[in-house]
Amino acid sequence: MIHKTFSVDDPADIDVRIESGRVDIRPGSPGTVDVRVDTKVPGFIVEQRGNSILVSSDKNASWLSRGSAYIVIEAPEGSDLRAGVASAPVRSEVPLGKVDIRTASGDIELVAAETLVAKTASGDLDVERVGRALRFSSASGDLRVVDHASGSVVVSTASGDVHIEHTDATIEMNTASGDAYIIYFAGKSASFKAMSGDIDIGIPPRSNVSLDVTLLSGKLRVPDAPAREEPPERHMSIKGKTVSGDFTINLVDG
Repeated sequence: MIHKTFSVDDPADIDVRIESGRVDIRPGSPGTVDVRVDTKVPGFIVEQRGNSILVSSDKNASWLSRGSAYIVIEAPEGSDLRAGVASAPVRSEVPLGKVDIRTASGDIELVAAETLVAKTASGDLDVERVGRALRFSSASGDLRVVDHASGSVVVSTASGDVHIEHTDATIEMNTASGDAYIIYFAGKSASFKAMSGDIDIGIPPRSNVSLDVTLLSGKLRVPDAPAREEPPERHMSIKGKTVSGDFTINLVDG
């Protein structure tokens, strides 16, 4: 067992590099990062470099390294996280600042991040809130935003599904066979491209929508025009291109 405590300037910069195991980020005290590592890997690194805390099983600190480790890090709110893992899940109970995670099959579960970049093969990403920007790319991994995403959302998946509960972000989404569900969209623009995946979007009533959708064999479903015309409360642009997937727009109260 390795146990070290470091003094840092808020926010801290945390860098984790392991192949397998588990990474847990838990609430910590301001100005302090506490690291516990359960591993049998010889020469495992836990050290401070300026305001950065490096936790790595590779002596050369390469992006992906060999060896299994169970890592628990207690960090202050707003800390930045950079992680490179293969099959290790990454979980954070702490609202983070800048997050950049690369994983093969490990799942990612975060409570919140200001900016979030995640690249996975089959790993899923589950995040409650994203403040400014979300960029997610995967082969078969799913994306789920449980609460809210703001700023910009850029998604690229092969067979992974996308579920976003609430967003006022600018959306750019490319999927192959994965389905996309935007439960409540109140942003200014959204663009979707899909092969066989379905696209389902909920928008607020009294939205003026500039709609540009091209379908090959899928169906387009849009709300009926209101019986009484009222002035729009917002304007938005929605674009879509699908091959065999359906494209559906619903009216949803916020």
